[in-house]
Amino acid sequence: MASLATIGDLLDGSGWTHALTQANIATPGTAESFLKTAHVTRTRHVHQVTASALSILLHTAYDAYSCEESEPKSFDEWCVNRSKTSPQFHYWLIIMRLELLVLVYVRSLRDSKFSLYVAVLSKLAPWLFALDHTHYSRWVPIHIRDMTMLKEQHPDIAVKFSKGGLVVHKTKRPFSAIAIDQAHEQNNKVVKGDGGAVGLLQNPKALLRWMVAGPELARIIEEFEVNCLDGGTGKASTTNLKHHEHTASSQVKFSKEVGALVQVFEEMGNLFMEESEDLLVLDSRDIADPAIVQSVRSIEKTGQDQYDKYMTERVIERTTSVFDPISKNQMPLFSRPLSRVPSKKKQTISSLRSDCTLFSRLYIACQTRDGNLDNFFKHENHAYPPSLSLLGKLRFGTKSDLVECLEKFCTSCGEAPLVDVIILDGAAVINMLKPIGIKTFQEYADNIFLPFIKAQLRNVTRIDIVWDVYLEDSLKSTTREIRGRGIRRRVAPPNAIPSNWQEFLRLADNKTQLFEFLAHQVVENLYGDKDIFTTCGQNVLCSRVHTDISSLAPCTHEEANTKMLLHALD
Repeated sequence: MASLATIGDLLDGSGWTHALTQANIATPGTAESFLKTAHVTRTRHVHQVTASALSILLHTAYDAYSCEESEPKSFDEWCVNRSKTSPQFHYWLIIMRLELLVLVYVRSLRDSKFSLYVAVLSKLAPWLFALDHTHYSRWVPIHIRDMTMLKEQHPDIAVKFSKGGLVVHKTKRPFSAIAIDQAHEQNNKVVKGDGGAVGLLQNPKALLRWMVAGPELARIIEEFEVNCLDGGTGKASTTNLKHHEHTASSQVKFSKEVGALVQVFEEMGNLFMEESEDLLVLDSRDIADPAIVQSVRSIEKTGQDQYDKYMTERVIERTTSVFDPISKNQMPLFSRPLSRVPSKKKQTISSLRSDCTLFSRLYIACQTRDGNLDNFFKHENHAYPPSLSLLGKLRFGTKSDLVECLEKFCTSCGEAPLVDVIILDGAAVINMLKPIGIKTFQEYADNIFLPFIKAQLRNVTRIDIVWDVYLEDSLKSTTREIRGRGIRRRVAPPNAIPSNWQEFLRLADNKTQLFEFLAHQVVENLYGDKDIFTTCGQNVLCSRVHTDISSLAPCTHEEANTKMLLHALD
């Protein structure tokens, strides 16, 4: 169950549950329960389906690569190279291999293979460390040590385990052995019966009679059902020696589920054909934060290093107690939010407390040393001067204060003047045109943005659309950080529009992709007898070919405000 929970930790927030819902494998609520392993059998089954679907997609991607290359690499070399270049490929390859590892663990129990059980458990243990399952991380290595030392310390038990004594066979069906602790729990359920021990715990004599007779009665009833009841209605029929999933209906159902999931994955884009360096959420196409990508890159090594260190220090050398705390990694994942910057209120309170402590100490020092308090408070006793900074960051003015100064130099006009050219600030237009009732970026361009531009073209002969450019080392980047973080989402025609438009526009990468997309949409769809110019990064696009744009491009201006002056001059 813990191994299935580790897979759930990795898959939570990746869009996997949405894919299961789209494939009609589970309802949304049931799909979410798979992440927490609410039902072990159902969760294991859905991971079997997922692993099969991922394997098909992986080999499909390799076949496509082999057809394109004259001398293709081997499958293993190709997987290694693709994992280095594509985080999306690496993430889903990890998921598939971890699912297969869990299924191999199940096989070691069902087939009573003790050596395989120890080997696969050693492979699963590092994942418990990496994903902060501290209780299992503490005791699974001890169990592995005990199992590996059986040949030396208890050779007779090791021989019995090698011959199948590690598990319990409750039926003669193949691939049906279960672990001893699981069999023990099932026996407890049988002994308790429907009523359990309710009403017996307060009566010592009745409890003793039940403890002595209960197991024997359960055994007699089970033998009667096996030997006397008809094979079609008995609970433990011996006539059917096939595994319960070794039927035509089960195989057909499994095949249909795998095919449906493969189809859904292909509609979302083959996971193993992603060429970019982005890690994407399947359904929303949100782009994961670079910290999450780094976690995916290093999670295997981090878990293995912790496991090796634990085995060395606490099991082999015994220099550290088993009960000492195990440090958590708290690695950023899809479902784990990144470390947030403290709010302005908390930072202010912390700064005031620090000032209070500092001033009280210095005040006492001035009292004992006859210091001049007036001279002391003339200086800014802070790590950063408050007159220039706010909580360690550059203090900004309020731009709206300039409006009152400029209003007296402007004259109001009731009607818009008649002009031949209109120059639009594209970013301002985007903030004004909200995607209400729109599902995809293509619908936003077709139904909202392009109609607005067409309306502006009715009374003019030329329209210029200028867009901001967001440079990494710009002074404006500090201002953009103050606005908060947003969700990175890839802008493409079929991708879904984010529900929170303002949050989407907080990220410069989102706006850069959106501006380029809309610029191409305008030039490609609005062509005719009128001129349309639009910036695209440092370049300029025009609706008419063979138009001289040398006076406008390339343009290295960051702000659209200064670009508007260049376009007005043209």
